[in-house]
Amino acid sequence: MKTGITLVASAAAGMGATQIPDMKKNSSAVSRTSLKTLRAIPTSCEQCPAGCGLIAYLNGERLVQLLGNPSHPNNQGGICAKGIAGLNLVNDPERLLFPLKRIGPRGGGQWSKITWDEAYSILSRRIEQMMSKGNLNEFIIDKGREDPLLERFITALGTAPVLDRLSLKNLNRDTAFVSMIESPYLIEDVGKSRTILNFGANPYANHDYFIGFARRLVHSRVEKGARLITFDVRMSETAAKSDAWYPLKAGTDAIVALSMARVIVEKGLADQEFMKKNTNSPLPVLKDHLSQYTLQKAAMVSGLRAEDIERLAVEFATQKPSVALFGGGVTDHIHGSQNARCIALLNWLIGNLEQEGGLFFPRFIEKSQPRAPWQKSSGPKPDQIKATLDLQKLGNRIDTYFAYLSNPAYDDLDCRSTVKLLKNEKKVPFLVAMDTHLTETAFLADMVLPAATYLESWGLKSAPSLEGVPILNLRQPVVSLLSTAEVLRLPGFEVGKLIEPVFRPKGEAKEIGNLCLELARRIGDRVSKSLPFKDTQDYIAQEVLTFPALKSQGGLKILKREGMWFSPQKDSRHSAAKYSSRRKNKVKIYAEAWRQKGLSPWPEYHPLRKPEEETEDEFILTTFKSSLSSKGTSNSKWAREILHENRLWMNREIAKELGIQNGDKVQVSSSVGTLIIRVLTTSRIHPKSLAIAEGFGHNAIGKIAKAERFSSSDQDTRLLWWEKEGPGVNPNEIIERKTDSIGGGLGSKDTLVRVKKL
Repeated sequence: MKTGITLVASAAAGMGATQIPDMKKNSSAVSRTSLKTLRAIPTSCEQCPAGCGLIAYLNGERLVQLLGNPSHPNNQGGICAKGIAGLNLVNDPERLLFPLKRIGPRGGGQWSKITWDEAYSILSRRIEQMMSKGNLNEFIIDKGREDPLLERFITALGTAPVLDRLSLKNLNRDTAFVSMIESPYLIEDVGKSRTILNFGANPYANHDYFIGFARRLVHSRVEKGARLITFDVRMSETAAKSDAWYPLKAGTDAIVALSMARVIVEKGLADQEFMKKNTNSPLPVLKDHLSQYTLQKAAMVSGLRAEDIERLAVEFATQKPSVALFGGGVTDHIHGSQNARCIALLNWLIGNLEQEGGLFFPRFIEKSQPRAPWQKSSGPKPDQIKATLDLQKLGNRIDTYFAYLSNPAYDDLDCRSTVKLLKNEKKVPFLVAMDTHLTETAFLADMVLPAATYLESWGLKSAPSLEGVPILNLRQPVVSLLSTAEVLRLPGFEVGKLIEPVFRPKGEAKEIGNLCLELARRIGDRVSKSLPFKDTQDYIAQEVLTFPALKSQGGLKILKREGMWFSPQKDSRHSAAKYSSRRKNKVKIYAEAWRQKGLSPWPEYHPLRKPEEETEDEFILTTFKSSLSSKGTSNSKWAREILHENRLWMNREIAKELGIQNGDKVQVSSSVGTLIIRVLTTSRIHPKSLAIAEGFGHNAIGKIAKAERFSSSDQDTRLLWWEKEGPGVNPNEIIERKTDSIGGGLGSKDTLVRVKKL
């Protein structure tokens, strides 16, 4: 469990990346202590966006272990430390299990327990009042996780503003890809690549397809000898395992990529047939545009050597199949959309779209009926709400603010300003938080609702496969929080089952879907007609019927047995499938739509600031996520024992010049605030960059998150030993709110800071 990559490497050694396993019946295991047979239930993980297949093992009705599902085509039995720690999330003694209502001053921590009926009445009444006055735009929904019934509820309401945290994460990337290929993202076929250029991504610790993607990357390198080259301001887990790491200056990836593109074009290494037939940019015209990005200029700006850039460009274009991938180190900037377009250009030049070892459009399981409004992806919206503070700047009047699994008081950039806004009862009259724990945002709420975890709820999601085979993931409850009274009212209740431990009361946490269904019934009219389901399980059962191929093979029954479903017929993408058969439109290297808006239509490099504006005492602050970092592990005893403090990465030579030694406390200051943090001096970061890990420095959620020993039903909480080291710091407190003017995404890696030794 020490790192996700250990599990990735061991998994890759045991199974080839291209193998699609056959679906098998659920297996069982034996407890090492009681020798009792453990019951196995397949489901899907939601600790990160990857949605890996899981198998939950129960001793009686008690969840005792989570392992990867070997039949799942993506993760193929692999699982990361975050997935394993899902056990802590369910069994956490500090979980919210009952609805609460504030009785003291906002943020004072005084609560009274209320019933769900009272909670429903309060919330539905406020919604009805806003509807009757035509003021639904005063109902703000801040969602930290997708849910189909929540989407239907929002659509049925019609005009409620939505702050979609998941779509914000990749907004700049999505904008770039939509401008070029009319799809918000592509799948990198790294398992079959020979040369991989990695700009600012860290798939060995954090990726949208984490374990599935990383194990294919490991397989490609170990079994096929693929070369992995990483460009990053710090030596990440991926950089450390690469064939070469180039610590370039923050925000200069684009000019490096463009100078590489110039080399490829000038040396005649571009795929001329692909460029002519499948793009809107003739090579002579593109060559003229790239002429300004010389190797010497790229070297001067980035700090890399010109000969290295040239050599890697030639290698990328000749040692194929090859692919250029990028991550937040490229897109989380104020010019993130253009940065992404510059990296993507390398892929178009060598024609690796819909080619083995290159990039592929995601495949999804087809439905028998058109997708409803709540199921459609409309692509990035640059004008969408990006943070709680935007509401104030846009002049939105707020009546009710509903945060579901979202914690803006902690996660927003410049979050101290967000806390100040949420504390103001005149600007936010009623704040509701639905979460698994008493988060920083929930602590400020007027009403707190306990949310069921992903291991206690239903869900259905069509996930794009890394092997070209569309997958339908089922999330089904593996433990229950139902009370005896609720069980008796269930449509599927069977007489004689009441004696099973699963039906013993364990709090009153509920799924967001069931909350929406009850609110819809109480509001009535068009809202209730849009959600005609008994409960979340009934919705899943009806949704399964819209997939004809699945319906013919057993429907929900096979899904519950296997935890997912995919067509046995493998996609032919690795044989005769070509780009032209997938998309009629050409790749738009030259974005005419951008030109019409007065924007630069070509992929271009834009510096964070002019050279004359730079000062010697300023650094660019970057943040990163560890392999143990996720919302679901914030209060995890296992994850926090392994990693509980985030120090400030600082270049060793620069630290020496400033008289700073490893372990010293320093004050880090930006335009929005200051932090006190210990320093980690290292040679593994660019001299002009500083780095801090995200996900630390909580002052709420629970005592584990705050590094405080306490007594509870879990004896381990008395053994917490890292109190003196503390819980770390939250870098969001000092990160400025900057946005990309084109994509609209946040420029979270552009904050300038100064450091002072204490």
